[in-house]
Amino acid sequence: MITYKRLPMVTDSNMKQKAAFTYIEVLITLAMLGVLFVPMMQLFSHGLSSPAVSSDAITACHLARWEMERVKNLNLTTSQMKKQGDLWIPVLEELPLPMNNTKWRIRRHINLESDPLEVSVEVFRADNLQKPLASLVTLIGDSIWTETKGE
Repeated sequence: MITYKRLPMVTDSNMKQKAAFTYIEVLITLAMLGVLFVPMMQLFSHGLSSPAVSSDAITACHLARWEMERVKNLNLTTSQMKKQGDLWIPVLEELPLPMNNTKWRIRRHINLESDPLEVSVEVFRADNLQKPLASLVTLIGDSIWTETKGE
């Protein structure tokens, strides 16, 4: 024979007791949210500043390439390059180059001791001339073209 148990009746007061959170549960939930909130905010702030940093690095690389191409296209001999020496572009007395909401300066350095001539280009933010954001180095030698006459 099968016997059935009668379930207790659920009243409104029992429902309210079971549906509510205790003070400890709320505190634990808030603590967990707080612990997760701090790293998320750091990640968010890093995500906002990262494009600005990479934009500066890209601009500095482009300026360094631009100046290096300019140096190559000047077609100066090594003695003419040595005579020019180190240069700031633009010169320090002039306003810096404005590009992408930042001001820039480029330094061209000639290593007088090297053969072929070592030329380095460094790009700086105008507000910090101690730390270059990009630098390139190349060697430049005199091109000697000789013409041979047919026999």
